[in-house]
Formats: sequence, structure tokens, C-alpha cells
Amino acid sequence: MSETTADFFESAPPPAAPDPLRDDLLAMIHARDYVTPRHRQTALGPSDVSHPCMRRLAYAMMDEPGSNPEWDPLPSIIGTAVHAWLETAARHANTELGRQRWMTETKVQVTAGLTGSCDLYDRDTATVIDWKVVGTPRLRKYRKDPGPAYKAQVFLYGRGFENAGLPVNRVAIAFVPRGATLHSLHVWSADYDPKIADWVLERRNQVIALLDDFDVANSPDHYQWIPASQHDCVFCPWYSTDPKGPLQCPGDGS
Repeated sequence: MSETTADFFESAPPPAAPDPLRDDLLAMIHARDYVTPRHRQTALGPSDVSHPCMRRLAYAMMDEPGSNPEWDPLPSIIGTAVHAWLETAARHANTELGRQRWMTETKVQVTAGLTGSCDLYDRDTATVIDWKVVGTPRLRKYRKDPGPAYKAQVFLYGRGFENAGLPVNRVAIAFVPRGATLHSLHVWSADYDPKIADWVLERRNQVIALLDDFDVANSPDHYQWIPASQHDCVFCPWYSTDPKGPLQCPGDGS
């Protein structure tokens, strides 16, 4: 069964009657969200490379224009705010300890042309940690399995810390509930395996090679020759329920 937005967000009541003040507040929020760094980012990061769909990565590498309208920005706004607060929590913990156990927002070089900013690194246990702020439906899903994209992303961060000369024993994803209490915090962790990072980077190299071999810049129809995988397709910039060209994907893995 294909997933819909209802599988990712809590349900909301229907909009109230038109209200000029509400419209002004929404316009203010959208305007501020539009100038956040993620809207100006052009270089791909670990979260992009970690996505299991090679065709999506190919579109992103070629900076192709998307067709799927952007979703409501509120979950991202809340996530950004929570990340900022959690960074202050880690710094406070370091102050209380009198030493730097927690490294926050660390810039790491994964490989040539691929850098990222990792949320947290625990010096005491050599654990790489990524915060994810999620809604209740998604939290239920991630308790069973965080999925390939999130797992691959944190292993790439592990490679970045390795490159920086720091030990990496484990990787972890801490899921912070957006609509519940801290009691529902869920942490997935695993032993660090450099072979997983190798595999993700090799897939990235394969996409680069396919873009060249298929000459998609001059023959965009050849994008269809690049394998597609179903994973959060409804949020993909190139997803379309009625695809009309090579830059629109039906999200069925075809």
C-alpha cells in the first residue's frame, strides 16, 4: 500500500473561516521559512546521498527543476527549532561536566565533494548521533525500523568523523516526538560498519557514471534508465501522480 501524507503527519481540523489576521500570520511564517539556509543550499549533503532512490539522486545531482509542490513547512520549522535547543542542552551538559563530552553541529568531510554537519558526537562512547524530530505516525513506524535513508546517513557521518581522526564505535538516531512527551523518545543504534559507508558512496559514484553514460543533459528521456526505488515518494520533488515528462516520476519504482 502506498503511503500518503496522513502516514506522516497528525490529522488537523479543517481551516476556519477566512481571517485576515490568520492570512497575515501565515504569510509572515512562509516568508521567514523561505529565506532559511536549506532553501539556498545547492551542494548535496549526506541526507541527499543516503536516499535509496538512484533516480532521485540523479535528478538532484543535475539540479533538475522539481514539479511536486513543497509541503507545509511547519514540521521543518519545529525540527530546526528543536535542533537548536538540543544543541544548547549539549553545551550545558559540557559546562556541568567541566569538559567537552558532547561535540555539537560538527562539520565533517565524508569524501571529496561531500560534506555535512553532524548533530552530536559522544566522546565518551565514540558514538555518532543524529537527531530526528518526527510526528506520532512516523515515530510508530521508526520504532520498528528507521529505514535505509536515515541509517545510511548516520553511517556517512561516521565516515566523516573517521576522516577527522576520531574513533567511531557506534552510530545512533534519536527520534524526538513532535507531538508527545520525552517519555516517547526512541533511540536506534548499531555498531559502526565502514562497509556500509563504502556501499553508499559507491552507489553515489554509480549514479555519477550513469549520468555521463546516458548523457541525460542532452537526452533527458534517459533518466528512465536509471533505477528508481519507492521510498517516501510523496515527498520527492520529482514525484507526480500524473507524470508528463522525464523529470516527473510516478513513484512506483518503474
